[in-house]
Amino acid sequence: MEQKFKRDITSLEGIFTFIEQFISSNNIAPSHLYPVQLVIEELFTNILKYQSGGKSDVVVHLEKSDNKLIIRLRDFDSEPFDLTKSEEVNTNEYIQQKKPGGLGIHLVKQMVDSLDYEYNNRTSTITLTKHLEM
Repeated sequence: MEQKFKRDITSLEGIFTFIEQFISSNNIAPSHLYPVQLVIEELFTNILKYQSGGKSDVVVHLEKSDNKLIIRLRDFDSEPFDLTKSEEVNTNEYIQQKKPGGLGIHLVKQMVDSLDYEYNNRTSTITLTKHLEM
């Protein structure tokens, strides 16, 4: 199941509804709703913030395969940013420094089981996999 969303912060409401419908219609435990929403919100807002020159919609794809949830965000006409290569965050140091930003990708990595990035023909594709409890 996939849907296109305008490159605008107001799209988050529609994205959350899309996620809720997918979770419900695929009999996925409601306990997965919040983590999936958080991960997609973080990635979508990063696209808005760091790829602000893009004009095309962002595609959110959700798929259930066996006991896995596959999440894919596709951003067209973008510059490359491979978040799989972002530095690990020392949370103790981070808290002591009290500087804003920088934890989003760290949280995403903690909430999913795998994270992949592909860039081809100015299209960025972020694919995340989350194992679902049976």
